[in-house]
Amino acid sequence: MEAAEPKPTVEPADPEPAAEQSPTVEPANRESAATTLPPATRPTVVRRRTRLARGPLTIGEPAPAVDTRLAAAEPYRPDTVADGGDAFGLTIRAASVRGLYKRYAGGPRQDDLCLGVHPATRTVIVAAADGVSAAARSDLGAALAVRHAAAAVARQLEREVLDLDWSEVFRHAAWALVEEHRRTSGDPDAGVEQAGACLATTLIVAAISATDPCAPDQDGGANREESEPAGCRVQVAAVGDSPAFVLAEGRFEPLVGETACGDGLLGGGVRALPRDAGPVGKASATLALGSALLICTDGLALPLADGSGDVGRTLARELSSPPDIVDFARLLDFSRATYDDDRTLIAVWHQRQH
Repeated sequence: MEAAEPKPTVEPADPEPAAEQSPTVEPANRESAATTLPPATRPTVVRRRTRLARGPLTIGEPAPAVDTRLAAAEPYRPDTVADGGDAFGLTIRAASVRGLYKRYAGGPRQDDLCLGVHPATRTVIVAAADGVSAAARSDLGAALAVRHAAAAVARQLEREVLDLDWSEVFRHAAWALVEEHRRTSGDPDAGVEQAGACLATTLIVAAISATDPCAPDQDGGANREESEPAGCRVQVAAVGDSPAFVLAEGRFEPLVGETACGDGLLGGGVRALPRDAGPVGKASATLALGSALLICTDGLALPLADGSGDVGRTLARELSSPPDIVDFARLLDFSRATYDDDRTLIAVWHQRQH
């Protein structure tokens, strides 16, 4: 009898390592999670409710709360304007807000602003205007003045003018008001007085020129950061009581601006376009690194005063660096008793770029 062939012995394959089993975590609101897992491995659930900030920032005694009515004006004027951005190593924020009384009465915002850039000369152009209360359409006058003034500055920069001819800028803005009144009134012979009775406005304009960062510095080198201007030349001029300041190290240094006197209306002490086309004040300055140029209307200038009070301390703290655009507008719209006028503020920071 033949012996059976031995069958080959097959060694069993090494078993695959078992996959690590992660502990099963029940939802945090079940009791089993608390009893199964040790404290160090319990999941942490953070529940947060997203909420908007409500109401204006209050500085000192608050102004009374009012129901805000839409402005009854043609063309329609928005209650609030906010703008901003970066250009030539500068950071710009701008806002214009309707005053408390006009919100209550449904009147249009009579302040306005305009921003512009001139790339060839690395210049930022800013303008703000405050329509005179007694003029029937001073809201339109303010809107026209800032835009025509900014355009007039840009045209001079195109001609490579180093020192701006402010008389030309303000005459151009004033003539725009006269032409608008002639067009809307149908009177081709209407003059400055008639246009002023309808469209009178103050005006402040500034040009901030950043030095080319690729140009040699005073030592003959070109070792500055590419996006950082070596210096910023400021030229600013104003008709009326809209001032300009430099904010540096918490202090407000005035550049231009006059104090309102009389009743502030057409026959009072405030100078306004188109009647007063020559700039009352003009100045040139260098905006140092870490400082900011501020131009505003008297709705902010009056509560700010010399900057030593609550409003000044708040603005100095909050404007030590550029806030978000919307936060900038909310800061300008602060509540403070007895101050209910329109407010406009434009800020230009010269700061080290990161």
